[in-house]
Amino acid sequence: MTGFAVEGFGASTRHRMAEANLARHLTEPCRLLDVAGGRGEDGVPLAALGHEVTILDPAGAMLADALAHAYTRGVTVRVAQAGAEDAPDLFRAGDFDVVLCHDLLHYAEDPVALLRAVTAPLRCGGLLSLLGPLPSAGQARDAATELGAEIIARYRLPGHFHLITRL
Repeated sequence: MTGFAVEGFGASTRHRMAEANLARHLTEPCRLLDVAGGRGEDGVPLAALGHEVTILDPAGAMLADALAHAYTRGVTVRVAQAGAEDAPDLFRAGDFDVVLCHDLLHYAEDPVALLRAVTAPLRCGGLLSLLGPLPSAGQARDAATELGAEIIARYRLPGHFHLITRL
């Protein structure tokens, strides 16, 4: 699979691996929120698999790139320009079946509060996908379990972790 170039060694491999990991758990088309989704490196390929994707990011230029990326792939994505903490104000509870929180949690001052915000629009029993640098895997696991999430899969990617949880 091809996509936009992302900065950082191995980033395109990491995105493809995360997509393959998620595909094992997404057995039918779903509504997906890609939080801090930037240029759509994760969301656009999932839209190409038939999922309804909304990309949330505070940077308008990144969202414009995501729309261009989607156009080149022949798919449609929705975009919303706002921060992750704004998710409860933008979307209703149950609006999404899956929430991606990739490469964001390790920047949060309060990871549990961030997860509460981004999962507010997640349907009951929905999936939360967490991805980040390997040294922050414990922090992500702890925040997810404090939120009440059940970890259903753990993957190790080059220098990164990928947790898939059910809420």
